[in-house]
Amino acid sequence: MADTVQKQTPGVYRRRIGDAMITVVNDGFLDISMGILRGTDRTDMESLMRDNFRDGEPRLTVNAFVLETGRNTILVDAGGGSTTVYSMGQLPDNLEAAGFRPSDFDTVLLTHIHPDHSSGLIDKAGKPLFPRAEIVIHEDDLNFWSDPEQRGRSAAAAPYTGSADALLASHKGRFRPTAGGEVLPGITQLHLPGHTPGHCGYQIESAGETLVMWGDTVHVPEIQIPRPQVTSEYDVDEALAAANRRKIFEHVAKERLLVTGGHVHLPGFAHIVPAGSGFRLVPESWMVAL
Repeated sequence: MADTVQKQTPGVYRRRIGDAMITVVNDGFLDISMGILRGTDRTDMESLMRDNFRDGEPRLTVNAFVLETGRNTILVDAGGGSTTVYSMGQLPDNLEAAGFRPSDFDTVLLTHIHPDHSSGLIDKAGKPLFPRAEIVIHEDDLNFWSDPEQRGRSAAAAPYTGSADALLASHKGRFRPTAGGEVLPGITQLHLPGHTPGHCGYQIESAGETLVMWGDTVHVPEIQIPRPQVTSEYDVDEALAAANRRKIFEHVAKERLLVTGGHVHLPGFAHIVPAGSGFRLVPESWMVAL
């Protein structure tokens, strides 16, 4: 009898948005405790998880994205790389399986400087993994993580200062700070501060179709979509994070826009609709053909 298979096939999924091709590339997963979440009690969170047939503590999907627009080959976020916990770091192998090489990328769009989104930019030797890519980041995030005094006033930032310093040092001179608005043709940066001061999403528009990539607006879809008020102890400004979560939810629900994010379960695309005082996630079915 053959040995039992322990791994899935490569974590890659493609979808067209107008003339652009979006490839979801999984970097692994991240386990968290409900104890870091605030805004509702544990009994309610456990009930919400059971309603989604998920028992126990949340396991977060960790995704990055490739955007091929015809003009640019873009990476949106980069996962945790080899510098974080063992459950991440799948991005290089999954990019290769999808047919991409690190030298293919001319731009990286970062949603924010947290290790599960940015440490994958660094290879095992501590050097840039994507040798020719310009790194786009909101100026408020770059300023915050570059300033020891400013970030030192935030307990939420304390666990991430080492990974931030490694990124800033290894990519010195490679950052393009932005202030929202169009950052590349057809791509708009949406400033959604709270989780970090410069946390952003990106809205992609092509040939009449739209996709909103909301970054870390949601960590635990099973909990934070029905309860948008739920925040994390790692939010630099929890009240602002909750307000901007509801703001983007209302926007995409009203406009019936397709969404994705770094912690939306594969295949990674969905809509949300109002439901009571919160919202409900409607995952998109796997597309067999492009």
